[in-house]
Amino acid sequence: MISRQIRRSGLFMLEITINLVCWGYLSQLLAIRGNINRHIKLTFEDCVMDNRLGVLMVWLIVGIFLALYLHTPFPENARHPIKQKFSRAMVRVMYDIGSIGNSLGLGSEVNVTRRLSELNSVLSREADDGTLQVRDEIFDGVHVRLYIPNSLPEEPSPALINIHGGGWAYLDVDSYDAFCRRVAKHAHLVVVSIEYRRAPEYPFPVPLDDCVTAVKYFMTNAEKYKVDAKRIGLTGDSAGGNLAMATALRLIKEDTPKLKLLSLMYPTLQSFDLNLPSYLEHPNRRSTSFCMKDTLIHCMQLYAFGHEPLTSAMVGNAHISQEDREKYSKFIDVKMLPSEYQKTYVSTQPSMKTQTDIDTSVFLDPYFSPLLASDNDLRKLPKIYLMTADIDALRDDGFLLAKRMKSLGLDIDHEHMVGLEHGFVLFFYYESSLEYIENYSTYIKNNL
Repeated sequence: MISRQIRRSGLFMLEITINLVCWGYLSQLLAIRGNINRHIKLTFEDCVMDNRLGVLMVWLIVGIFLALYLHTPFPENARHPIKQKFSRAMVRVMYDIGSIGNSLGLGSEVNVTRRLSELNSVLSREADDGTLQVRDEIFDGVHVRLYIPNSLPEEPSPALINIHGGGWAYLDVDSYDAFCRRVAKHAHLVVVSIEYRRAPEYPFPVPLDDCVTAVKYFMTNAEKYKVDAKRIGLTGDSAGGNLAMATALRLIKEDTPKLKLLSLMYPTLQSFDLNLPSYLEHPNRRSTSFCMKDTLIHCMQLYAFGHEPLTSAMVGNAHISQEDREKYSKFIDVKMLPSEYQKTYVSTQPSMKTQTDIDTSVFLDPYFSPLLASDNDLRKLPKIYLMTADIDALRDDGFLLAKRMKSLGLDIDHEHMVGLEHGFVLFFYYESSLEYIENYSTYIKNNL
């Protein structure tokens, strides 16, 4: 069936190509018909020229469609507009190949996209320069990767535990290998990268449970790795930021050593209100940021349920009851955002909650949506470093957390990256990425 579809598609494209190549001949036949007394002799050179023109026309049309497909306008303040357009185009191609692969029966969209991501990780892997010991271990059943600088002093070292992003489903420790190597070398400390089990095969709370297990194991066995248990930080970006904050919230209920620092880079912090200004600014795949509302809805459902039963309800922001909206609005409210974001906000009244048999209480769980954590729990968290990106549907999640922490008088350092998009830290061909990692590593070193 698949091969028949491919053959049909190939024949269709061949027919289009032939028609375009022959367009030059058709125009000449019309000229003959219009002036029958005029004799035109098609020499061999004329045929060759017409054929070249036809092929050129084919490539021109393909080029136009490709340009329209790949082009994404970036704001005037974009730091690296050409490179950013390239990055956005590559991510879009990856998403679409995943969808096409799923349609052709090559695997689920998630698995096809994972294979592409794994290929990218292999191609972008950095050479081992001999400055680090890198090895894989298992912490109480959870796979991790350790990065240990060779020149650590005799006294116990600080350490940073990294929880990778990727929508709880797509990326892995290999995707973050270069990042972890750079931080370990620049900050001169031990880095642990957690390979948690991913959605949709393992939905909430399995990925979180893995992270909590690995962090607890490392903190209680810090001496084994020549690490100071009192100088351990936890970091995560995007979905990894969600897991990092949820892990920190879980740990305050546990009898374990305390984290010294919680680091969050453009984190996913809530599934409560999907009509925040930044979500509406980046609604779909044509958006500037490759972290957009429809992708977040897709990933949130995979993490919550392992499948996507509430897409239409979540697009309409109708997955939360009015009663719950009123109850939790003190934690998530547009009025808590900076005035410049409020000015660009177009109020859209959420639809009434869609009637469904699906239990949506997971969206109100603070371990799923950390912004819904109580004030008392936030007070028990360690110092927080927060980074938000300007071109990102998750921008407002971060600003809401910063507002809550500051209103409670809690310790938070908030760095907002203007002109940069979600995920830029992993784009090492951006000067801003390399500069950020160096500055971030210095911050981590100074605060651990």
